[in-house]
Amino acid sequence: MIARISTHFICTEKDLWQKIIEPKALQFVAWPILSFIPDEAGALDGEWIVGKKYNLRLFFLKCIPLGRHIIQLVKIDKTANTISSQEKGKLTRVWNHDITFHEVYPGKVHYIDKIEISAGLRSPVIWLFAHIFYRHRQRRWKLLLERQRGLGKESSGDKG
Repeated sequence: MIARISTHFICTEKDLWQKIIEPKALQFVAWPILSFIPDEAGALDGEWIVGKKYNLRLFFLKCIPLGRHIIQLVKIDKTANTISSQEKGKLTRVWNHDITFHEVYPGKVHYIDKIEISAGLRSPVIWLFAHIFYRHRQRRWKLLLERQRGLGKESSGDKG
């Protein structure tokens, strides 16, 4: 099954690249619905690396374990504004995620998350969850980009 969720961000492609290339941004945009805890200390520091397998423990609402989750970046193309990962975990055999974006006019970016999901009989439920979760992620991306521009207000209860 394919889930496709899109939105617009008030930023430039360059602004988005500055954050989207950082694995720690995943922690921010997924929070508090999902939390990713790396097996290896520091694994989410720096920038995403194509080919590297990120072995993570996945939690729902910070406390409900959902098992292991592996993210492997297969493509980072700054010219085409594309990032692709092949992912899998305890609940999904396939969770392949493509991010694409382009500036529709200066300061406004059209952003798309496309997720290929294969989870057996659970696929329809996981597909529905993906739609909810990626809408949440996109709202969190907007907040992160606002903070990057210095417009967001810090909140002590907001991770990141």
